[in-house]
Amino acid sequence: MYIKKMIDLSQDIYHNCPVLPQFSPPKIEYLLIGPRDGWNLEQITLNLHTATHMDAPAHLADFRQTLDQIPVDRFQGRLVLVPLTSKPAGAPIEIEDLKAYEECFHEDSIVFLHTGWGEKRSWTKEFIYESPFLSNEAAQYLVDKNIRGVGIDHFSIGGTGEQNEETHRILLQAGIWIAEGLTLCDPELYSGPWHIMALPVKIRESSGAPARIVAFQAAADNG
Repeated sequence: MYIKKMIDLSQDIYHNCPVLPQFSPPKIEYLLIGPRDGWNLEQITLNLHTATHMDAPAHLADFRQTLDQIPVDRFQGRLVLVPLTSKPAGAPIEIEDLKAYEECFHEDSIVFLHTGWGEKRSWTKEFIYESPFLSNEAAQYLVDKNIRGVGIDHFSIGGTGEQNEETHRILLQAGIWIAEGLTLCDPELYSGPWHIMALPVKIRESSGAPARIVAFQAAADNG
């Protein structure tokens, strides 16, 4: 199979980039510097749910499956991109926002929610606390549709309010992996079809991990 086009949906990790407010931001230190040492070598300290990352069921203490235990073939599937940039700040994403796309929701579907908050990424009150978020009811709706994975362009799919834990619980207990911290602003993503490949760093017994997530289109095979 020849890949005709690829779009990177991943956010950069950089020194002091935004994270959930209760956690320390990543630190990047230079152990070796080329002009001085002949080599460049960096060391990074970060929590595993930084920038573009994926959550395993074990992100919640009630569940045991870690990210490295999920079969790698479940990290790919057909993209269903839901445009939600007209959502007001802090508004829940409800079932009605998803129903127009329900014919596309299947067992190999990966549903990404484009709120526009990926473009707002910064240390601001708006970005940290005021993103639209997936409601508990809409999370259960996606579970009932038997989708494979779900993602959003903010660092928490359930926002930073009281619904967040339950939204995660509904999705993770159903075996649906979660991708957070996506970049979904490329207009080409709305001219499909696109396939998703989401590859988390393979870390033993991890509740989550940074990931490189890309959308790609395959060219027709002419033999």
